[in-house]
Order: sequence, then structure tokens, then C-alpha cells
Amino acid sequence: MPSHTRTRLPSLGVVLLVGLSAPAAAQAPPNGSFVATLGRDTVAFESYAWTGDTLSGSSLTAYPTARVRSYRAVFGADGRIRHLHLEVGAAGAAPSTVADYAYGADSVRVEVRRDSTTRRLAVATGGDRPLPFFEDLFAFWDVAARRFAAGSADTATVQTLAGRSLLPITFRRAGPSAVDFSADEWGSGRADLGADGTVKAFDMTGSTTKYAVERVPSVDLAAHERAWATRPQPGSLSPRDTASAEIGSATVSVDYGRPSMRGRRVFGGIVPYGQVWRIGANAATQLITDHDLVIGNQPVPAGSYSLWAIPQRDGWTLIINRQHGQWGTEYDPDQDLVRVPLTVTRSDRPVERFTVTVAGGEAGEGSIAFAWERTRATVEVMVKEKP
Repeated sequence: MPSHTRTRLPSLGVVLLVGLSAPAAAQAPPNGSFVATLGRDTVAFESYAWTGDTLSGSSLTAYPTARVRSYRAVFGADGRIRHLHLEVGAAGAAPSTVADYAYGADSVRVEVRRDSTTRRLAVATGGDRPLPFFEDLFAFWDVAARRFAAGSADTATVQTLAGRSLLPITFRRAGPSAVDFSADEWGSGRADLGADGTVKAFDMTGSTTKYAVERVPSVDLAAHERAWATRPQPGSLSPRDTASAEIGSATVSVDYGRPSMRGRRVFGGIVPYGQVWRIGANAATQLITDHDLVIGNQPVPAGSYSLWAIPQRDGWTLIINRQHGQWGTEYDPDQDLVRVPLTVTRSDRPVERFTVTVAGGEAGEGSIAFAWERTRATVEVMVKEKP
């Protein structure tokens, strides 16, 4: 969850400053397990257990390499957290990083030990005791969703800590058996609850993770860890790539992240119609040109830009934005340079991994094309000659 000061997610996770303290152990399921998927691929397993006022668990994630995180969170009699201990390491290996979160009256003091290096920081909490909250440690999502559902409010906005910066998350009641939650620059999710208040599933397909999470009776975490530790490591979910070409005297490049379909419906699914899309994944897609261009009949001076699109069933709009180098959810419409229509065609052969192509030639005319699933969107590019 990047922050309003554009701080990227710390590798250990995110701390949620909730006005929702953890439920007492008697109110919580004594143990549980979750499986997270991304389309047809399994991306994470987790198991947790409550012992008195202590929540302990372990998580195994697949990308970019198999990684194990073990945690122990201790709560007081008032349900507020007192201490969090977290260990992180590669699957099949000893932990390489250990973090301790000590909760005081008005701050959280964090000590992170990685190999021979120790880093310390303190975060002011304004008298609250932040509940530990991580993007892909689902036991903590479970705590927060159940706590909100057990209350009487229809909506509650709370603060999150991403790195050293605060970012609000809003919880909303979505009927008797669901809780919605959302945050700028992260997206949205939903917790589906059973009649006993237990979270049965999380739908995070509206967030940057795109995960679908299901509670399962049990997980053999050790067996999955052994299997994932010995297989080829998959690398990034959306590897970075650059498409580049010479268009007349100009060098035109597009730097972008390449997500995969993974059996999912893309346009009208994980990429909604009628909404601004980052054209790829992770950091914002960038257009770089060393000469002035005309893109879709609109002038684009030499420089660096971010690219966005609004996909529709009957056509797409390409947005060229002056801001660049930011995370891919940080779109500022006030920075738009131009908007141009794209020519959209359908293909009989699906494109599994999102692909950008820059084509050109010596005549000073070329194109930029975006292809994914069975959709191809193209815009003409010309070098703007100097008078």
C-alpha cells in the first residue's frame, strides 16, 4: 500500500492503525487456514492459531521467490495489541530477517535485524495501539473484518502506516454477511462472513494484489514449503520490460509491467471497463521519446510521460500524463497532457502476458500497440518535424 508520500510497501508488510482492537480469543476461531490464488495459480498459504491472547501463524508466499513468514502477536486483556514478533526467510532456509514491534502509549517502536544490520524506527500513533496489518497475512485481515462486523457502525475510516506514512482505509458494511474495505493507491476488497461471524473468503481482485482468498479446513504448510523450495523460482508476477523502436529520427520507448491472464477474464474483469487503467502492472507505464511526436493527431513534446488507458467495450482512450516515475495507482488527471482514441481490434488467438509493441521505420511514421487477452489497441505515432 504505497503512501501519500509515495513510500513503497516495506518488505515486512504494513501496519494498520485501526480504531478496531483485536477481539478476545474467546470470540475468535481458535485456528484457521487460508489459500490465496491469482487466477489459476496458487500464490500463498497461511495457517494461524489463537492461544489465550496470542495469535501465532505462518505464511508461505510464492512470488518472486518462495518465502516463509512466521509471526506472533500478543494482545492485552483489553484486546489491544502489545507486541508483534515477525521472522522472514526463504523457503527451506533459516529466517534472514527478524522484526520486533513494541507498542507503547503513543508510539510503535520497530527494530528490524537483517543479517548483521539493525534498523530502528519509531512511529507516533496518537495514543492508539496499531493493530498489525499486512497485505498478504490474512489472519490480520480476518481480525479487522470480524471486529468491524461485530460493531454497530456502517462505515469506519481508519489510518494505515505504510513505511513511515499514513494512509486511510475505509470499512463499509455490505449487508449482513459482508464487509467491504478500500484504500487509495491499493484498491478494494470484500470479506464474506458466515452466520457465526467467521470470515469465509476475501475477494481482493479489486486491489493491486488481485488475490482471491478462501478459508480451508487445514494446510500442510511444511509440505508446500518443501515443494516450493525445490522448484524453479517463478520471479516477478509482472516482470518489467521495455518496448523500443526507431521512428524516423526519434527513439521511442515504453517501459511497463507485464501481468498474465492466469485463466482470468481480463477486460471487463480484473481490468474494469470505464475506469483508468495503468496499462500494465506495478510502477506506472512510461513513455520516453527524444524527439517531438504526434500521437493520434496530438502533439507530444520530447520527454518522459506516464501512459494510462480507459478501456470500454466499444473503444479505448489513451491518456498521456506529464507525471512519470510514480507507482501505477497514483494517477493525477490534472497532469494529463493529451487524451487520444485507440483503434481496437479482436484476435482469435489470446495473448497470455500483456505485451506492448513499438513499431516504426525511416519514414517517420510508426505505432504503439497494447495486446492482452484477445484485445489489441493501437495508436499511430509520427515524428514532428521542426519547421
